[in-house]
Amino acid sequence: MFDLTRSELHQRIAVAVASVFTLGAVAAVAVDPLIDQAEPQSASIVEPLPITWETGASNTQRFVQSEKIRRGDSLGAVLGRMGAVDGQFLKFVATDPTARKILQLKAGRTVLAELDGSGRVHRFSYRLGGLEDDTESSKASQPSARILVQRFEDGLKASESQVPIEKSVEMRAVEVRSTLFAATEAAGMPDGVVSQIADIFGDDIDFQRDVRRGDRLRVVYETLREAGSFDAPVAGRILALQMTVGGKRLDAVWVDSVVEGSPRGGRYLTFDGKAVQQGFLRNPLEFSRTTSGFTESRLHPVFKDWRAHKGVDFAAPAGTKVRASGDGIVDFAGTQRGYGNVIVLKHNQTHTTLYAHLQDFSEGLKLGSRVRQGDVIGFVGQTGWATGPHLHYEFRINNEPTDPMTVALPNNQPIDAATRRKVTELAGQFRSQLARLDELRLARFE
Repeated sequence: MFDLTRSELHQRIAVAVASVFTLGAVAAVAVDPLIDQAEPQSASIVEPLPITWETGASNTQRFVQSEKIRRGDSLGAVLGRMGAVDGQFLKFVATDPTARKILQLKAGRTVLAELDGSGRVHRFSYRLGGLEDDTESSKASQPSARILVQRFEDGLKASESQVPIEKSVEMRAVEVRSTLFAATEAAGMPDGVVSQIADIFGDDIDFQRDVRRGDRLRVVYETLREAGSFDAPVAGRILALQMTVGGKRLDAVWVDSVVEGSPRGGRYLTFDGKAVQQGFLRNPLEFSRTTSGFTESRLHPVFKDWRAHKGVDFAAPAGTKVRASGDGIVDFAGTQRGYGNVIVLKHNQTHTTLYAHLQDFSEGLKLGSRVRQGDVIGFVGQTGWATGPHLHYEFRINNEPTDPMTVALPNNQPIDAATRRKVTELAGQFRSQLARLDELRLARFE
């Protein structure tokens, strides 16, 4: 051991103790390490603090959502896509007589809902009327029924009201750069306009093969929309159109048939008063492909034996609209063994048409219903003896099936003098309107 004097020992102890206090509490400055210090007494201070619960944005803020109904949708599926979580609302719709009409969901229509952040429905609006099918002028002026469900302090309430329909006329001109369908879509034309063009000129133009780059279209058509609605307008009837395909010009104008002073249907005639369309559509579907033709011998896809096929099969997605190929009366609507759900239309004493394997019939269609050419009568399905969704279509003359793709279709009714005068008047009017489009630059789309 090292020998230390008493003075040196005291100095080293003082330094060591001071170092410990310095490291343990840096705030302890100039404290004599050899003198005991009294510890400060602890004290608790309790003060009442007011607590205010703020209502979160999820409970107060509301959002308006819109959603287009898809084929096969349930109300729960539509609400789910909108972000709604509201069992009380679903129960109310299922039990309230007025609100229950919402369950008649139709593909293509739009619903509007006002939701809060927790997913509760405060307002829900659904249109019952089908604007997408109301292309006749007589229907366009009819009000549309709308169901409104609202949430109040004492619960949910439903009401039904009539909303007037606004009708306007639009004109478009396009030049094809790739396909007609791409050009019209890029120009903002409703789908219904394009399908009508295909119907009007379908006997003269193969829209898949004949239309080429540089061909032109000018068209005047109606649009329908609920007053005050945020929905996009729905295509009404085409009033006039001109189309140049491969240097050949085609034109058509809609002429009402007037009986006892009121419009009763009508048809398309050329600007010089000739019939544009045949008395029947060759294809009851807007867009499809032929999978089986008319033949006396075909390997049956289900029974795997050789049988005659007395019609034409058109493949299309389930739910595709099936149209009446001509004016007529429903002679049968029901189930027939291998045909599944089937409709037979009687057009006159000689001609009938048959539509088989349907998923469903149009709402309100029944025995004796009168339909017009192009009316939607049902939807493509897979009922009966079918291996996939398609339409089996038969064209019968004196109840004998014939090939609808090759048979000479009956001509339209003769054109009387009064109708010709009307055509001359309308053609002059629309020629003037369509000529204005030439003053503008034709829209060019890829």
